[in-house]
Amino acid sequence: MTAITPYSHPDKPPYPALAAAMDRIPQGSGVYLFKDADGRVLYVGKAVNLKNRLGSYLKTPEKHEPKTALMLKKMARVDVILTPTGREALILERNLIKEYRPRYNVMLRDDKNYLCLRLDLKESFPALRFVRRFHPDGALYFGPYSSAGMARETLKVMKQAFGVRTCKERRLAPRSRPCLEYQLAHCLGPCAGMVDDTAYRQAVQEAVLFLKGKGGHLLKRLKADMEQAAADLDFERAAVLRDRIQAIAQTLERQDMARPNFRDQDVLGLAEEAGQALIVVLVVRGGLVSGSREYFFPELPPDGDLLGAFLRQYYAEGRPLPEELLLPVDVPDRRLLEALFSDDKGSKVALSVAPGGEKARLLAMAADNARDALRRRRSPPDPGAALFDLQARLHLPCLPARLECLDISTLQGEQPVGALTAFTDGVPDKSRYRRFKIKEVEGQDDYAMLREVVTRHYGKAGQELPDLLVVDGGRGQLNVVTQTLKEMGLANIRVAGLAKAGENEGRPVRDRLFLPGRKNPLLPPANAPGWLLLLRLRDETHRFAITYHRKRARQEMLASILDQAPGIGPTRKRRLLSHFPNLDAVKAASLEEIAALPGFNQKVAAGLKEWLTETVT
Repeated sequence: MTAITPYSHPDKPPYPALAAAMDRIPQGSGVYLFKDADGRVLYVGKAVNLKNRLGSYLKTPEKHEPKTALMLKKMARVDVILTPTGREALILERNLIKEYRPRYNVMLRDDKNYLCLRLDLKESFPALRFVRRFHPDGALYFGPYSSAGMARETLKVMKQAFGVRTCKERRLAPRSRPCLEYQLAHCLGPCAGMVDDTAYRQAVQEAVLFLKGKGGHLLKRLKADMEQAAADLDFERAAVLRDRIQAIAQTLERQDMARPNFRDQDVLGLAEEAGQALIVVLVVRGGLVSGSREYFFPELPPDGDLLGAFLRQYYAEGRPLPEELLLPVDVPDRRLLEALFSDDKGSKVALSVAPGGEKARLLAMAADNARDALRRRRSPPDPGAALFDLQARLHLPCLPARLECLDISTLQGEQPVGALTAFTDGVPDKSRYRRFKIKEVEGQDDYAMLREVVTRHYGKAGQELPDLLVVDGGRGQLNVVTQTLKEMGLANIRVAGLAKAGENEGRPVRDRLFLPGRKNPLLPPANAPGWLLLLRLRDETHRFAITYHRKRARQEMLASILDQAPGIGPTRKRRLLSHFPNLDAVKAASLEEIAALPGFNQKVAAGLKEWLTETVT
């Protein structure tokens, strides 16, 4: 990467916009926002002493990373917000990053919430339910689980071993006979009076012990209870306890990497190489390593505090906090973060840096995982191996050097678009990407939209055909595409339907591949090179389609608003639409930029800016 020279003349101050602002920067703690000439926020930072922090950018500009130098070159102004303490500055920084999503701040791309189990002991007969957020409502929460499969497996054990109900009703309506779950021995049947409150509460307490990672202690107690029941000749209860012990024991055998303490911990591993980084979070719950997540950062933040920025975002918006965070290196605001997280959790959260003993082993494990994951990210997969694997699995007559994928994107029939992406020799070939504005279909009819896109694209004379065409969807989409190609005389094109993971009749299903003439979908191994290539192709098509759909939606909204603007006729409207991508860009544009457009002048531009300011919020 070529370094960007921060300044070219020794007598000129580096980054003149920042240098000119330094006289008005206060000494107190707070947040600073770097903005470009159009008012867009480039970066949000915080400081205990704003003047010292911003002045540090001017001291050794020759040592700046290229990304930092580029940001400071683009910066036209700096705004500051004072806060009473550094802690308030940290909170404000987190909120502003969430609001503005600045280009030069570290942003977590994977911000989904993971499944947790919730148990409210205040209910008359507490039930286990899946949730995606923790709430300070007094209920017990367990998790989060790093995969839906792991969460559902845990719930399955809870039902088999303890019979805790999982139905949605908070107040059980009396039933004359229990439901199917009771017949399957997956519920104690409190709704039909099959169990009294005392016995049910006992089962719930045992379930809580198990979910807290104290399965070993629970087994000892259950075995003693079983022996006592047998001695009392209560063989029915002894048999129930025996089955419960077996279910718990089998589950504990599958749970490896048990820890000697039973704390909830998140263990962070960090790996950096060539300006890129990856953070792995090992999730330890109840003393057991229950999963891991990885976050890749193609660029490092300008201030170099990647780990601190990650922590501030990762635990925002109610993400569950453990009792302890194990960090591979120290972060500048560790004490502030510790206090903030403790307040969020309502109990002590410790941030431990490079501890010894068992914690050091966990940190080493996280670091190894981070290095391995970053190596895999940086080592491009072998396209040739993926293509050969794909040819063998799908029984293709030739190597699928040309892959294409179709997707339809719409929101309740509004602004429908089609998208086609292409891979050549296993890598994206953007010269063959195509976008389609749906013209012939009204309403929500994905099948008709697919038919239109296939006809328009493959009906062109001399159109080069793919070795394999993938359609984003299941059997229905596959049938529409194959039938349309057959009617066009192109039945020789091999087609497959790639359906997304989801649920079928309440049961989770993974991504799967539908093929013509095959009744059941194909489920290749999750790590098969050809399968991973198809998933990359499908995800790239989905991204391309969504991007075009959003652009159309923004343009149509802008066009609708401009119809009402005074002094803006069809010609001026068309020129505004071709120059600006959305309404925010028009509002942020300077008076001179709008006036410079063909057919505009200072008076028209000023009238438009004034109308937008008064009318559009």
